[in-house]
Amino acid sequence: MPTEKERLEVVEPQVATLISHVGQLSAELERVTARLTVLERRLSGAGDGPLVDLDAVAGDIAPLVEALRRAWDAEQEILADPARVELKQEVLEFDGLKARRDDAKSKLDGGRVPRFERDALSHEVRQMEWLINANEASAQRAAERLAADEDAAGEEWRTEAVLAGDKARGEIKDAAERRISEALSQYARMPVWFRVGLGEIPTPDPSFWLESAIAVLAYRLEYGVTDAVTPLGAPPSAKSGCQNWVRRTNVHADITDRLTTLAATFHLQ
Repeated sequence: MPTEKERLEVVEPQVATLISHVGQLSAELERVTARLTVLERRLSGAGDGPLVDLDAVAGDIAPLVEALRRAWDAEQEILADPARVELKQEVLEFDGLKARRDDAKSKLDGGRVPRFERDALSHEVRQMEWLINANEASAQRAAERLAADEDAAGEEWRTEAVLAGDKARGEIKDAAERRISEALSQYARMPVWFRVGLGEIPTPDPSFWLESAIAVLAYRLEYGVTDAVTPLGAPPSAKSGCQNWVRRTNVHADITDRLTTLAATFHLQ
């Protein structure tokens, strides 16, 4: 039967081996933990590098932004198609009221109209007169706005500025993509609005997230949004009917839907 010393001589090497393995596992666990911390920061957009200024208007972006500013000014007097259609419809309806009034008056002035029909025509004339008086000022404004729109659309400098803006709009998206890709590749620390709006990169397919990030940055650059927290700044209004405001409102709504989808995707993961 082995003595206590002999048993210890057998066990001690095994204990030493186990201690060595535990040390190695602890070191590996610390390394993995540190790596996960870095990855979490990168995925959340926090990064572990310097803070990147995605909104900076410099380099190849500066002339694109300038072209978009000129296009904005040019479109300020040009109506968007839906607004133009609405104003034309208002003018047509007003002209229709006057035509109905004039037709009823013509029948009354023609003579030999039965009494019951004359009463109906007289009532129609009075009704049309009331509607014409009620809508004349609005119809006049609509006609003047359409005339101004036609004049503005015919100005050469506006046409050139709008075409240049359309071209710059596509190019600024490419520039936004390059800027975001460069920041991610350098593990840069993203601004607050980026992290608030985009959240973590979803897996396994981040393409929708990246497209949304590009759209947000392109929007901020085109419209000069500098809000530090809100990705898209204050919501725009298309109330004026101008082409520039209608476009901006539509783009804002589309990107907002994208960000809502991303937020829902994040909560489901």
